[in-house]
Amino acid sequence: MRLLRSPITWLVAWTVLVWVTRIDNVVGDDELSTRGATWRIGVAGLFLVGAAGLVVGRQRVLAVFVLWTCGYWLVRGTQILLADHSLGFTVVHTVLMVVSIGLAGWAWVVRPVGPGPAG
Repeated sequence: MRLLRSPITWLVAWTVLVWVTRIDNVVGDDELSTRGATWRIGVAGLFLVGAAGLVVGRQRVLAVFVLWTCGYWLVRGTQILLADHSLGFTVVHTVLMVVSIGLAGWAWVVRPVGPGPAG
């Protein structure tokens, strides 16, 4: 039960949900070039490797993951908000951005002190 209250557990679960779904969407998109698909899967892979690192990692992993998550979503989210996308696309990605940054921030604020496991 304590595990379910851990912000790192929620951050890892959310990250896996978002980025596995992203990979599925990319693989199913016949209009993407090989280069475009590879780039998108690579970004998703970085998030998934980071999430795996949180499961077994230390404070440094959490710090890097929080910075990567916030940085990625602030840049990509801003691009999406400023681009000419449908309202639905923009709303969905804004929610993904807000939840991702919120969970990363929560995990950072309540992080354990010291060099032990991150969660």
